[in-house]
Amino acid sequence: MIRNCIIVALRNMSRNKVFSFINIAGLSVGVACCLILLLYIQDEVNYDKHHQDGDRVFRINSAFHFEDYKPVPRTSPPIAWGIKDEIPEFEAVARVVNPPGVTQSLIRYQDDLFYEQNGLVADSTVFDLLTYEFLEGNPEKALTHPNNVVICDDLARRLFGNESALDKVIRISQGGPEGDFKITGVFSNDRNSHLKANFLTSISSSGWADYIRRSDVADEWAGQNFTMSYVRLAPGYSLPDVVEKMNAAFQKHGGEDLKALGMDKKLSLEAVPDIYLHSTTENKVPRITYLYVIASIAVFILLIACINFMNLSTAKATKRAMEIGLRKSLGAQKGLLVRQFLSETMVTVLLAVMLSCIVIQVSLPAFNEITGKSISFDSGNMTFILLSLAGITLITGLAAGGYPAFYLSSFQPAGILKGKSDLQASNGLLRRSLVVFQFVIAITLVCGMIIIIRQLTFMQEQNLGFSVANKIVLPLRTATARANFVALRDELQKLPGVAGITGTNNVPGDPIFSNFSLYPRGSSMEKAVLVRNTFVEPNYLDVMQIKILAGNDFSWNRNTESRNKVILNREAAKQLGFAPEEIVGEKLYFDWQGDRYEFEAIGVMENYHQLSLKEEIYPLLFRVDKSPADNFIIADVTDRNIKEAISVFETTWKEINRDTPFEYHFLDEDFEKQYEGDRKVSTVISIFTAIALIISCLGLYGLLSYMAERRIREIGIRKVLGANVGQIVSLMSGEFVKLVLIAFVIAIPLSLYCITQWLERFAYKISPDITLYTLAGSIALSITLLTVGFESIRAARRNPVDALRSD
Repeated sequence: MIRNCIIVALRNMSRNKVFSFINIAGLSVGVACCLILLLYIQDEVNYDKHHQDGDRVFRINSAFHFEDYKPVPRTSPPIAWGIKDEIPEFEAVARVVNPPGVTQSLIRYQDDLFYEQNGLVADSTVFDLLTYEFLEGNPEKALTHPNNVVICDDLARRLFGNESALDKVIRISQGGPEGDFKITGVFSNDRNSHLKANFLTSISSSGWADYIRRSDVADEWAGQNFTMSYVRLAPGYSLPDVVEKMNAAFQKHGGEDLKALGMDKKLSLEAVPDIYLHSTTENKVPRITYLYVIASIAVFILLIACINFMNLSTAKATKRAMEIGLRKSLGAQKGLLVRQFLSETMVTVLLAVMLSCIVIQVSLPAFNEITGKSISFDSGNMTFILLSLAGITLITGLAAGGYPAFYLSSFQPAGILKGKSDLQASNGLLRRSLVVFQFVIAITLVCGMIIIIRQLTFMQEQNLGFSVANKIVLPLRTATARANFVALRDELQKLPGVAGITGTNNVPGDPIFSNFSLYPRGSSMEKAVLVRNTFVEPNYLDVMQIKILAGNDFSWNRNTESRNKVILNREAAKQLGFAPEEIVGEKLYFDWQGDRYEFEAIGVMENYHQLSLKEEIYPLLFRVDKSPADNFIIADVTDRNIKEAISVFETTWKEINRDTPFEYHFLDEDFEKQYEGDRKVSTVISIFTAIALIISCLGLYGLLSYMAERRIREIGIRKVLGANVGQIVSLMSGEFVKLVLIAFVIAIPLSLYCITQWLERFAYKISPDITLYTLAGSIALSITLLTVGFESIRAARRNPVDALRSD
């Protein structure tokens, strides 16, 4: 039976080479796209699934009233350990700190000197809560002593090659003074986790960890929210009860300080396995939303390929009608015919699946480059791949061949053998409906592609409120580099082509974590406004071309300016209840631990985007420190001198900072990186939208080819009676154009809903308009006309004598 089905299937393929090619090509591309996207989804959902007792491990988040209680993934330093002593459900806790403002740490070993990302500070209990696969060392004791460090296997190979890294000593600067650290462990870094770490130093170490242990920080329950705190709950916990007890204990220790700060703060627990995909602490829209979109695209592309198969199979029904009639007359039952047709479909699907494996192998490198993944066909995910292929084969075979099998097997032999059965009328409505459905999906994807491209273009062209052009940023990542700021600034300022040199603690594009609440005269901390603040050089506004709306800029006399003279942005003045010109000269106050701090507003600057356009502009102020202690130098250079300037900058840097590696980046590129994730999504959607359109048009081409073959005599007669090529083309393509227009009307509300949901994640965004749908409709209609037009013209240009000769 199986052998017979295969022979019949292969025979039918050889007789209908064009349709077989269209079916196999469409299905293979659909299967390949579906599996690639499934591998992507598998990689995403595996984040943080490897932690032992992961269902009981949570991160403590904080939420503040001035941010509408939007949770942030940080807490104050004493909260985790302080609450553990009072809540029995807290079985174990650990703190992890990604030092604010320290994006890279300096590592020195013998002649090796380089910067390393993702350097964290952690409690010794961190490996009790979060599972890391240790290749060397004991995780239970790895961070128990000061100046211990554990490093990832990649870093170990770079430093020591194939030698053991255990007990070796390296020098590390995590934004502060360098210190000697003993390597007490090496862990594998190949597991997907929300917590990216290339090395972790013990929280009792010297350097940046000294700040965590300061009494005014270590005992601060209300402010200093820079610590990531993790907790493992005891078995049998009740999450609502634990959260209630946790907040009660927090209010007991930090309530008075919160009241004094005019703040309200609530704690919550977020399951560690849910953080990567479901958390909204750092993204307005959780990543799981994108996975839903990608999963939908995978299903839609495969569905479009299946629809093509169904359409062509039912369209060709009349060719097999006589075969079916004869089989039934000779005693074949409907069930046997259904199995026969399903088996034939499975043969086609298996060929398509085998071809899709080749397509996947060829496409994966490019897909990985676009998405930043490392997905491959290897033993690690072979079980998933085989199960996915088996599932896709079965589902596709049933979806693509199910209806045609039951449809073909339902023909009545008497009517067929007498030539009285109208097969075309019986399946035309379904075929048209499936074509409409195909193009509803395709047009919706086109609308999404266009709106993403427009939004990204809008953000790139939006006036940020300052100049990013030709700005070179030099990070000062070590205490030595910061101490040499003035000397370096003065030397760089002398170079030709340098329009200005300034410094800041936070370059645009980086978040500003430092904040306090201010209130004007006659008000109080209960009505204070939370304002972010950072230190800048006196000429910062001038070099960055940030407009002064009222008052004055800073002067170079640091003693005159002092730390209490501030320049606010327009948003800060507005929330404090002043127009820009009214707040100049006003005194502003901040109360803390019984002391009142006074500031004077000397100027108001125009709002600018410190972060991406996804975020609202927040209240902000600048201050000038008594002595330069900046984290970054920003150089404004001319267009034609950029390459030359970088070379001279490096030479000057090495003369002044001999023991610190030279590093630079461009400010405009930093801003572009904030939209990198959106660009990746845009590229993926664009590529798979194009594939969906191609598969849809492939099906249209097949249907039109079949129609031309069926109507060859009709076309010949029409031409003999005087019909021209244009009339024949209109006759052949008119029905498909109508179907695409119907699909366009249906796709408008569907796409509008999806677009609106996606745009919600941006504070500054475009609005969908009529041009979006005009463009999307034009693209779909143009591709349809090209597809059907080619075959229609070919059919219309045939010699009618050839078509009518047999008559």
